[in-house]
Formats: sequence, structure tokens, C-alpha cells
Amino acid sequence: MAEEMNHSMISMLTTEDANEYNKQKIYAKNSIDRFGDDLCQLLLSYFSLEDHIRCECLSKQFRRTVFVSLHHICIDYKLMRQLPESNIRQILATIAIKCTNVETIDCRGMRGKYEVYVPEVLTTFRDNCRNLREIYCNLWRNCEQTMHSFGPLVTRIGGIDNIADTQAITECHRLSHLRINFFRPLFDRLLAKNLDSFELNHYLCASDEQQLSAFLAENLGLRSARFMPVNTFRRYYRQLSRLTQLRQLRLTLCLTNSNLSYLTSGQNSLCESLRTIGLNCKQLQRLTLELNTDLFRGQLMDVFNRHSLDSLKIYRRLKRLTFTVKLDLKPEVLEPLTLCHRLTHLTINFKKINDNLFVNCDNHWPRLQYLSVNTNAITRECLSHISRLPALKTFCLQCHHSNGLTNNDFKDLLSRSPKLKQIEFFVNSNRLPFNLQLV
Repeated sequence: MAEEMNHSMISMLTTEDANEYNKQKIYAKNSIDRFGDDLCQLLLSYFSLEDHIRCECLSKQFRRTVFVSLHHICIDYKLMRQLPESNIRQILATIAIKCTNVETIDCRGMRGKYEVYVPEVLTTFRDNCRNLREIYCNLWRNCEQTMHSFGPLVTRIGGIDNIADTQAITECHRLSHLRINFFRPLFDRLLAKNLDSFELNHYLCASDEQQLSAFLAENLGLRSARFMPVNTFRRYYRQLSRLTQLRQLRLTLCLTNSNLSYLTSGQNSLCESLRTIGLNCKQLQRLTLELNTDLFRGQLMDVFNRHSLDSLKIYRRLKRLTFTVKLDLKPEVLEPLTLCHRLTHLTINFKKINDNLFVNCDNHWPRLQYLSVNTNAITRECLSHISRLPALKTFCLQCHHSNGLTNNDFKDLLSRSPKLKQIEFFVNSNRLPFNLQLV
């Protein structure tokens, strides 16, 4: 009996102590200390480096997790210009010491006068971050020695300085993403192979065809690409159709008097060129078409007809489409867009859009979740058609004229759309006060 009483007393004491401990852990509703480490890490995963630093003093939980949870760090021009020049090296060293779990560092935004700090930044983070696996950077002048040391970690290059030694790319054995502004210095020696992503921000000419062919032969596994052909389009598209693994393609076309007939000239037309890509690149899911021209509106409207985009129906797996032409087009030109029934994201940028494009849009795009429209103006009737999209979650509208649209028009759109959560409306690049968002 005595043993049972002692056991009961011990149990009561233990329970009372535990209850007292739990009472001490009940925080006020306005106290950040009530957030656990898991929630803090989740919140911090959406923050920039600057916001991580600001959160360090918020609570004990944030102090424990603010730098431990930081695995990707971006050091760019915006951050560098906020640092006092007299203490830049010391501050960057402090950041590297605190962020010991960083796995990826992105310094592609360190341009201009801040390029001189790149070698020191990379050295500091390599010495303090034992988990560093990847570096995103540019090729700058006199970078050969730095690339010899860090090349095996470089996986993405965002730009190459005009006078940089492109031979330094050969040190980057794991390079997967490459963006360049100039074509021939790189392709003449075929320095980049087995890339996943390639972006060329420069127009291709007829004389580049041989180098392009050699480059594509060594990079047939490309999954994302951007090219800017200026003439002989069909030959370039025949080359691009070799990239059977493409998931994302961005084409920026420059239309001039010399190549204007390209839009409609039989086998060399835009339609046939897109057909060639669609038939061979069957895994393509994202397509961006941009047409730049300084021609008069009448010249382009006469040759851009309803068949120019007919080949879009061949792109069976296409989920995201962006189409930009800064000119007025005949309404029938856009009719082939309604054949892309699998679209989840659609961005269109035209001077004038006819309401008929969105008639029966619920049948044409039953899976569309994101719609962005940039045009001169849009009507209430068009908004009425858009409200029928069954899966639409985000609608972004940019106009040069509000055309009398009011807050009530967008509230009506929001109430009639079953899944619509966010509307953004801009007039002349100014965000208007009736942007709506539901959580």
C-alpha cells in the first residue's frame, strides 16, 4: 500500500510539474515567439537575403533559423549599392560566416564597378560554406585565374563581357545554362557542349548558319532555348527542329522589307516553319513568339493572315504560350490560338484585341489558370466572356485606356469566376487601386 501511495504521489507531482511547464510555454497572441522553428523556416524560404538579415532580431526562433535555413543566396547590384564601400569586404565576409549552409550562390547581378569583388566573394563563400555546390556568375575581363579555381562549381553563366576570354568556359565542366549577347566569338571554337538551357540575345544572320549547326550538334539535349533569327528563317527552324528534347522555346523575329514575304511565302512561311518545329519537338510545353518590326501597319496587316499561326494546333503538349506583336492585326489572325486546348498560361500583347477571341473561351481553354492581356483597351463584353473560364485563377490586364472600366466591373468578374483569386489592372503602366486578391 505504501508503495502504491508513493507511486501515486510521484505521478501527481510529475503531472503538476508538466502542467506548470506547459503554462509557461503559452505565449501572447501578439508574440512572435509562439511561432515554431518549422514555420519560421517556411516563412524565410520566401525572403531575400536582405529580409533574412532584418529578421534575425525578431525572435529566438528566427535567430536560430534565419541563416541555417538559407541554402540559396543572391548577391547583386541592388544589394551591393546598399553597402558602404569602406566596409563591403567586411560585411560580405560576415554574411559568408553566418550562412554556412549555402549550397548555391548567384552573383550574376554583380556588374559594372562591382565586378572586381566577384573573385573575393567566391573565395570567401567557398572557404566558409562547406556545402557550396553551384555558382551562377558572368565571365568578366581577366577572369581566367578565377575560373581555373571555381570553374568546376560554375553551372550557369548569365553574360560574357565583350573583352572577356571566352576560353574560360572550358573550365566550367558542369555548365548547364548559358546566356550570351554575341554569337561568333563563342561558336567559332565551340566552347559550350551538353547544355540544358541556352539564350542568345542577338540576331542571327545567314553567315551564322554553319556555326549554329555545329553548336546544335553538340547540344541536342537542350531543354530551353532562345534564338533571334533575322532572315532565312526556314533554314534556322530546320536546324532548331533537331532539338527534340526542348520543353521551352522563345523566338524573337525581326521583320524587315527584305524578309516580309516570309510570313506567307509557301514552304518558307511562318506557318510551315512552326510546323517543322512542332512535328519534331513534340515535348515542347512553353512557346514564346515575339515579332519586332519597324514596318508600317498596313504592310504587315496585308501579309499576316489567318493561316500564319495555323501550325499551333500541332503543339499537342503546349501549356504556356506568349505571343507579342506591337501592331494592329486582323481578328482572324488570332483564331488559331483557340485550338490550343491544353493551355494553362496565356499571355497576349497586341495593340488591339477583338472581343470575338474570347467568345466560347471556356470551351477553347478549359484548363487556363493564368491570363495576361496587354492591349490598348478592353470592353466589358470581353470581361464577361473571360468570366466563363472555369479554371482561371489569375487575370492580369494592362491597357493604355481604362475604357470606362470601374471597380465594380472587376468585382463582378471576380464573383462570376469560380476559381479566380487575383486581378491586376494597369493603365499606362500604373497600377490602379482596384487590384483585388482573395486568399
